[in-house]
Amino acid sequence: MNNSKAILIVKNPEALRVAASAARISTQQGTALEVFSRSQGDEKDLKLIDKVLSSGHKSVIEHQTFSVAFDNVSVLVEQFVIEARLASYTVKSRRYVDFAGAGYVVPEGLEAPQAEAFREAMEARFADYEKLMALGVPKEDARFVLPYCLRSNFFMTVNARELIALVCAMIAGRGKGFKEIESLGAQLKAQFDAIYPNVIDGELKRYPGCAPTELPTEIEDPTDAVGGAELLSTPPNELMLLEAAMGFSGRFEPEYGAFLTQKNLRRLMLDARPRELELLNYVFGVRHISLACLTHFVRHRVDSPIVPPVMAALAGGSYVLPETVRANAEAERVFRAAFASQAEAARKALALGTDPADVSYFAMSGHQLDILLGMNARELMHFMKLRTCSRAQWEIRGVAGEMLLLLQQSLPALFGMYGPSCRFGPCPEGRMSCGKPSERI
Repeated sequence: MNNSKAILIVKNPEALRVAASAARISTQQGTALEVFSRSQGDEKDLKLIDKVLSSGHKSVIEHQTFSVAFDNVSVLVEQFVIEARLASYTVKSRRYVDFAGAGYVVPEGLEAPQAEAFREAMEARFADYEKLMALGVPKEDARFVLPYCLRSNFFMTVNARELIALVCAMIAGRGKGFKEIESLGAQLKAQFDAIYPNVIDGELKRYPGCAPTELPTEIEDPTDAVGGAELLSTPPNELMLLEAAMGFSGRFEPEYGAFLTQKNLRRLMLDARPRELELLNYVFGVRHISLACLTHFVRHRVDSPIVPPVMAALAGGSYVLPETVRANAEAERVFRAAFASQAEAARKALALGTDPADVSYFAMSGHQLDILLGMNARELMHFMKLRTCSRAQWEIRGVAGEMLLLLQQSLPALFGMYGPSCRFGPCPEGRMSCGKPSERI
């Protein structure tokens, strides 16, 4: 049964006065506090906000924030929602938490034969998850057989402008056609309408939607594959650009007329605000990463990922094979059989007329896809601090290490300094530290 809920648990009603004050301050006399005193959070303020938004000045409503509890939604929904770039998320970890009893979402509207086939497949995958753990496979590797209908619970905090964009995407954009996503979007809209009537309806009238992505309907035979990365694009004249940025900022002393020195690069790496690095942009093609690994990429708020639909991972057939599974013959048999069985179950579902959007739930966390990813050098430094750490999950650590090697080949003077957080100071892991810090820069 589908009990997915999205509830606005923190609404901050006082923020209505702030949003109304923001609508007034650019055209009225007085200090910020004097303008705020004229806003009472009443019908007059609502009309003003509606008028300003209809004129395209949407930043005023960013002063209103919400915290949302996504309760017993599917991982498919989780993947969709966390791609919203300007929100903050905390998700229950499948590396550390046992999800054997988490349950799963069944799409609404399935006919009896479709629902029966769906449940049969999902019950089998949860049984495989438990078998793998009983065989000594750690939770972080056993989770790869969990399907994307797995129930997830997480929190999101977001400003009203981004929430409006998310709701529009859920009910009229790329989420349209996924029943659960549309339902959750409708739930959020109803709660938002109670605070700001007609605002989302007004946005929907202007909403351009998204170019539809046709979901695949052919399922390839499963096979394990190893992920990797390719550096597709680098800035022209990287050294000259960084030299110019460091000189222009006025924060560095030249040596013999040059700003790009080892001393200055070290200062830049340790600086709290290395804006100069943001001018260097890099694009990667990342191949054969699991859906579980994908979440490590999309959580970084300043990168720009292009991600195919989840159904593409299922249809492609490739999956990750952890070393902990490969080292145990019985575990490997269970693991491989799970992916083979799920492929057959997905084909059966399609043959029964199940909507490809609903068949997306058959994708498993270990299924792989390819993505394109853009990041500037400042975000890459943050990414590498987290993802090349020995505490990072092994799959993302391997891909990050390959990305870093490519960067070091492109611009060794800069990226030779990149690495885990311990290269820049004390290890932030505390008692969880590996005890083997990298050499400081």
